[in-house]
Amino acid sequence: MRLGLLARIILIVAVALFAIQLLALFFYFGAGEGRRTLGEGSPSLPRQVASLVLLVDKVPLDLRPAVLEAFSESGRTASIIPALPPGLDRINGLIRVERTIRAALALRGAEGRQVWARLEGRSESGRGGTLSVYVELAGGGYLWLDVEDRVTVRLLGVPIGFFAGLFGVVVALAALGAVAREMRPITRLAREVDRVGESIGPVAIPERGAPELRKLIRAVNAMQERIAALVRNRTLTLGAISHDLRTYLTRLRLRVEMMPESRHRAGAIADVEAMQALIEDTLDFAQESFAPAEPACADLAAALRRHADEQNDERIILDVPAGPVHVAMGDKALGRVIANLVGNALRYGDRAFAGIETGGSHAVLIIEDEGPGIPAEERERVFEPFHRLEASRNRDSGGTGLGLTIVRRLVERHGGSIELGSSRRGGLAVRVGLPRAEPPA
Repeated sequence: MRLGLLARIILIVAVALFAIQLLALFFYFGAGEGRRTLGEGSPSLPRQVASLVLLVDKVPLDLRPAVLEAFSESGRTASIIPALPPGLDRINGLIRVERTIRAALALRGAEGRQVWARLEGRSESGRGGTLSVYVELAGGGYLWLDVEDRVTVRLLGVPIGFFAGLFGVVVALAALGAVAREMRPITRLAREVDRVGESIGPVAIPERGAPELRKLIRAVNAMQERIAALVRNRTLTLGAISHDLRTYLTRLRLRVEMMPESRHRAGAIADVEAMQALIEDTLDFAQESFAPAEPACADLAAALRRHADEQNDERIILDVPAGPVHVAMGDKALGRVIANLVGNALRYGDRAFAGIETGGSHAVLIIEDEGPGIPAEERERVFEPFHRLEASRNRDSGGTGLGLTIVRRLVERHGGSIELGSSRRGGLAVRVGLPRAEPPA
């Protein structure tokens, strides 16, 4: 599954931010020089703690209270406790602080001392949490330092890093919203371009978005106009030629009718009739190519019965509901669709089976036959003008090649769809979906 442009931009931004975080963590914790500097060069608290521990170890017991009192100040107290408080191991420690204190002790020749650093609740001043540091003394007991939390800068009692992260998330969401807003015209353009293929005439796309996008939309609109003009001119030329040919064929038919009865006269009449049918189909194709669809309503079930009665052919087998099935198509266009599809079924098969499926917003007309069917790779090409499965132009074997083209134009113009498939009876199955319509009042 390919990602859209917006999803790709989001992924790029996310990967970039993640890479930056990994790089920062690597330099902060991973680099050897960074670890050494972190252990040796932590400037204030670790050095003071290490020096105080060494001083307490060496002074007499009666001088220790004076030393601790000299170290204590506003926001910082020091005392000696005989044992660690219970449950200390269950509290998450500050590993970085513990590591720096151990490094400072090691530099002063006091390796192997146990060090614990814990961030506890608010201090008595209410300015934030307190940092409790416990360091093992050489003569037994532990030095306990209660220091007001200056490891983490806080704002309103919350670490400033939280606000920084929250601000970053807000900025990222705002940036993604801006990107999505700029991407909306591109999405709209793709949707409008899809509509171009579904409509006969050009679809005017509103010019919105950035200047480059407006220029692209303007070019697409101009391209639609040029394509529509080209197709319109070619179709009108085809229709004009067919219209003029119909006049000459009518005169030729009259002259052939006045010839004496013979085998050649019958063949000439058959050829003229085939040519006249081809011209009629061509004129219908030219007319249906640009005639706008008008709101209409017709009874699909009644149209099928009417066609079967007019043909009076026992090979047409109907399976339609007893009640009306109204669809959004006029009687004339619906009759043309039924006549073409039923005629093709009878031409290639022994019988034509016509049925209707109802349900939902569409009614489905199904025409099946027992003929040879159409190969799957040819089912889309048969809707092209003048495309026939047989190479010959004999009307008795394949028609003019415009019937299915006209049917598809009529169906799609009225908001329907047509598809070809394999019939359960061995031949071709044509399914025509037409929108349901409210019956006229």
